[in-house]
Amino acid sequence: MFAYVILHYKTLDITIKCISHLLKISPVANIVIVDNGSCDSSGEKLQEKYSNKPNIKVIISKINLGFARGNNLGYHYIKKNVKAEYIVVMNNDVIISQPDFEISIKNYLTTHKLDICGPDIITSEDKHQNPLMTETFTTIRLIKKMLIDCVRLFCLKVGIFSKKILTSYSENSKTYHKQQVNLKNIENCILHGSCVIFTGKWLENEEFAFLPVTFLYAEEMILFDYCQQKKYKSGICPDAKVLHLGGKSTQPNLNEKDKQIFKTRMLLKSSWKWLKLRFFPYNKK
Repeated sequence: MFAYVILHYKTLDITIKCISHLLKISPVANIVIVDNGSCDSSGEKLQEKYSNKPNIKVIISKINLGFARGNNLGYHYIKKNVKAEYIVVMNNDVIISQPDFEISIKNYLTTHKLDICGPDIITSEDKHQNPLMTETFTTIRLIKKMLIDCVRLFCLKVGIFSKKILTSYSENSKTYHKQQVNLKNIENCILHGSCVIFTGKWLENEEFAFLPVTFLYAEEMILFDYCQQKKYKSGICPDAKVLHLGGKSTQPNLNEKDKQIFKTRMLLKSSWKWLKLRFFPYNKK
């Protein structure tokens, strides 16, 4: 049995579109929508809209818990109340319309004996987002990245080289994802966080989907490090495809400069947490 966690924040029409497509391919799947502190009544509107759907649960958080803790709220609810063999944790701007999506995921995970996987995530520009990264961050590389981010954040805040930095971000974003990608036999890689499927030993042992140590950004890298530490196996299912609208689920009302300041600040905080985990592995107790 599949169950889905969908993280919602303010963009009501995007979430409804996501649910609508999901119900077409899996009408009786258990779906948990987590309203992550929207404070605009959109959570209540979702509750009202799906009040006649016993398989859909809307959880409203009065505060924004961030990406990891928001998703974990839904994951924990499913673990406690639903007997699911597979839990799909996804952004509200991810569209699943492939009729055999669940069959493809199940076959892939069973055949390869994995605990976590991601689908082939395709953007509106027909680019592929999985794997998020092909190379893992060494500690030295992580420290260098943090120093560069500190300089970028300072320049953006004081207005030095802002245009050049924003152009660099834009160019990197355009070229980062792949036009063509061969996903066969890609295992133990960093998965894109917009859609991750958990099963097997992970569901047996873990009370969270993402490590609850960050507010936003770098969750995928931290998840990868944790999988390596705990010897969980991950991979990418090439036969399961989803559409990621991208940029619709967080900070929808900020201009480009403010978005990059927010993102860089959050990345620095997350990277610091990630660095600490390198030296002091996460202990749930």
